Amino acid sequence: MRDFLHRKSKSISQAALVLAAFTFGAQLLSLVRDRLFASHVGAGIELDTYYYAFKIPDILYAIFSALVSLTVLIPLLSKHKEGETDAMKHTYSVLFTVFCAGSSLLILIVFILMPHLVHYIAPGVVDVGTVGDIILYSRILLLQPFFLGLSNLLGSYTQMKERFLLYACSPFIYNLATVLGLIVLYPKFGMAGVVSAVVIGSILHGLIQLPYIRNENFIPRFKKITRTEWRLIKEVITQSIPRALILSLVQIEFLFLNSIASLMPQGNTSMLNLANNLQSVPLSLIGVSLVVASFPSLSRSYATGEKAEFRKIFTKTFKTILLWCTLATLVLFALKKWVIYILLGAHSFSPESTTIIVTTFGIFILGLIPQCIEMLITRTYYAAGNTKKPAALNIFAAALTIGLAYGFYHNGGGSSVIVLALAFTIGAWISCALFYVSIRRNLLKL
Repeated sequence: MRDFLHRKSKSISQAALVLAAFTFGAQLLSLVRDRLFASHVGAGIELDTYYYAFKIPDILYAIFSALVSLTVLIPLLSKHKEGETDAMKHTYSVLFTVFCAGSSLLILIVFILMPHLVHYIAPGVVDVGTVGDIILYSRILLLQPFFLGLSNLLGSYTQMKERFLLYACSPFIYNLATVLGLIVLYPKFGMAGVVSAVVIGSILHGLIQLPYIRNENFIPRFKKITRTEWRLIKEVITQSIPRALILSLVQIEFLFLNSIASLMPQGNTSMLNLANNLQSVPLSLIGVSLVVASFPSLSRSYATGEKAEFRKIFTKTFKTILLWCTLATLVLFALKKWVIYILLGAHSFSPESTTIIVTTFGIFILGLIPQCIEMLITRTYYAAGNTKKPAALNIFAAALTIGLAYGFYHNGGGSSVIVLALAFTIGAWISCALFYVSIRRNLLKL
């Protein structure tokens, strides 16, 4: 079993297939999770509270994962030559030390400030008991970004070594823990039990990668940071800040969408997140799998100066994403009502709520193509060591979506989250056009 998990992928296509297969398994579990939420909890204030509690931890996770991201670490570690294992390991340990110290301090500050932050997360929630639950769940979930950040640090090495099968198991185990939490802990402890299961899943997310890294003698250690190490940290932070901004922008974008949803009738936040979770399945299966599988090859070809190969890999991945996303969009939009009925349950919602969530899901699906293309273009810039350009593009995309959402809400669209999904999809297509123009102009230069 260990040899099977530690097997090296032979090509981008094989790596993408492995990632897609395990991503599909993980997404199936996420669908089971959402089905359990819909049938056992329902679209109401309790489920709304669960989704509000994730917003600040998700932003922290975006910041933490940027520091120890594979898109930063793989190009950095790839600079070391074949025999420079000690230097590579030293770099790895320095980043581990900085991550643990910095993230722990930030989590402590957010933990203290959480009672004040909750009013920005859900301005429409005024019930004292509900606000208290959001604070409690948010504080428990602050452990999640820490452990997932550590898992990303470990995953950067397993991906650099092209052990995609091992890396792909992590989200599967994470979602399994959440599902088991819903089945076993929710009946006894309520939503607090589910939140605790999420934290357990985040711990297991990284633990599965430890045996391979231990066998490679590459376990990171705490290091005393000297003046020489600060140069390395400065290099990583310089590259990571734009990426942290990009990742946190996605979470900030949905933080704003959820805060607007909190001003709508109860249950709208749940429907927004359930619909978004469903559209994230094809997004992960197609976009994430192909982009993650191509990134090491893009980084390696650029680092070695093989620019023709770099452009070839980008073009091939772009065409593959476009093909599969188009097919997925057509099929899922045509069958959107049946997707909701089958995956979330035909009797889980009232007729009015069913109409809202079906329409919201359909609009989200229309944004699948631009989301996947933006993801590829962003990672292509990363592979070439350019983080400023995608950061500027993503800032515009997030600002556009938030601006559209507020505009639609304040102009008569305050009754349901359909207008928020519409703002998201329109913003995705406009920003995708700018992404495409940018990469067309810069690919030959890269």
